Amino acid sequence: MGFFEIFKSDPIKKKILAIRRDMKTIIAAVCDERYWIDWFGSYDVHPKYLAFWICVKSDDMKMKLKSDEELYKKLRSLLDQHGYPIEGRDGVFIGFESQETVDRESHGRWEVHLQ
Repeated sequence: MGFFEIFKSDPIKKKILAIRRDMKTIIAAVCDERYWIDWFGSYDVHPKYLAFWICVKSDDMKMKLKSDEELYKKLRSLLDQHGYPIEGRDGVFIGFESQETVDRESHGRWEVHLQ
């Protein structure tokens, strides 16, 4: 199955990728260090089973982003803007984590840390 066929057969994934793209734009405006955004979940079981993680280098930046209520509202509003299934919107998790924390608590292993 090719790339475009995946979108046709999984319209929620298309929305997730669009939300992630727009999250990157929002975060780029307030984060002056390297960052990335990961997502995972069982949204095919129920749309509420989805998590977005905004991952940064430092604990200081993580705390700055995490404490910004307006930023959090902007990120959550993307679920509405992209028409993410309404029955799952309130359950979608959006969190912040830093490489420093993962190094300290999980020996640098993101896959372990985010479980």
